[in-house]
Amino acid sequence: MWYMKRDPMPVFDLCALKRFEEEERHIHRVFDKSVLILMLSGVLRFEENGASVDLTAGEYYIQRPGLLQTGNRPSESPRYLFLHFTAAYSQEPADGLPIRGHCDIGAVQAAAEEFERRYRLHDSGFFSLNALMFQLFADLESGMTPQNGRLQIARDIQRFIAAEYASPLSLAKIAQRYGYSEDYTIRVFKNAFGITPYQYLIRYRLQQAERLLVSTDKPVETVSREVGYNDFSTFYRNFRKHYGRSPSELRGR
Repeated sequence: MWYMKRDPMPVFDLCALKRFEEEERHIHRVFDKSVLILMLSGVLRFEENGASVDLTAGEYYIQRPGLLQTGNRPSESPRYLFLHFTAAYSQEPADGLPIRGHCDIGAVQAAAEEFERRYRLHDSGFFSLNALMFQLFADLESGMTPQNGRLQIARDIQRFIAAEYASPLSLAKIAQRYGYSEDYTIRVFKNAFGITPYQYLIRYRLQQAERLLVSTDKPVETVSREVGYNDFSTFYRNFRKHYGRSPSELRGR
């Protein structure tokens, strides 16, 4: 894990709210600035030096400068605040803020809109904008996510899916595990993460499949079974839709 260092202090450059059109992709670039992304809705997909990154509502992510960022896969109509700044990085946890984490969508929405409004309308000077940025980083560091009941339920569901993804898992089984209706389970999870539990399950299975395909020589059919797919054609179709290439093509074979 990488961390944004507190010293030297980050310096603000610009910010804006961004919304992708349907099937729009992240641009291909090597950027010389750091970029904070605060996800408000949808799913943003890109790659950094070939590693896949998928961001959903309620997540923040810092793109470090000098990395090759590509958009080989379409995103799902993401809306987010992006903030350009300069900073230094370390792999020592004590040095600063993790480059990825979770935050409360409501709190982020308000902060993002105020930040963008002040910048767009030139309502604040250089020092005021830097002060807003520092406050935003401080909020992320201290944990903007309130430990309310619904969010805790959503995180419990998320952990359950991550632990049981290789088993025959269904929405009914997830809902039964926590004693809620299927509609309530979907609503709580989607409010927290911007996608349904089933969409998260599919994404998680495919991420695990990508890891196995890259790090092992296991046959593709074996990989599909190990990540929870009993039907290979469904695995192949989902994988190609998610990554824009087949499992064999990802391996370069």
